[in-house]
Amino acid sequence: MSSSAALRAISGYRRLFRASRHLFTGDERALRESRIAIRAEFDKSKNVTGPPEHIEGLLQMIDEAEDMLLHGIVRGELNRERNVVEVKIGPEHETRMDNETMTHLDPITSETGKQMDGSGKPKIEITKTSGTDQR
Repeated sequence: MSSSAALRAISGYRRLFRASRHLFTGDERALRESRIAIRAEFDKSKNVTGPPEHIEGLLQMIDEAEDMLLHGIVRGELNRERNVVEVKIGPEHETRMDNETMTHLDPITSETGKQMDGSGKPKIEITKTSGTDQR
């Protein structure tokens, strides 16, 4: 592996840890598990050799994993008083919705919550909607 590729890998390693720390703030178990998983993946590839295209593919996977952690996962928190999971979708998540990868985002409605009743999981409660479907 060239020195520039090695530097990119080290930089990516650090970026993934920062991204996981950002995503899993306040969730020590998820943070610990993500750190273990990131380390394991890098350990598997630390002595990788091969054509430059293969190395570049691995480096691209680092960028994609960072993007997924920062923009592709929405985190919810259980509100025990109301027995609902509260999720806030921010502008950083909207960047994931381009015409090539995702054509639409199905809204969570009262009907969606009814479908989950009896599953033993927290129910879905609509607290605010920006669409026209005001169920």
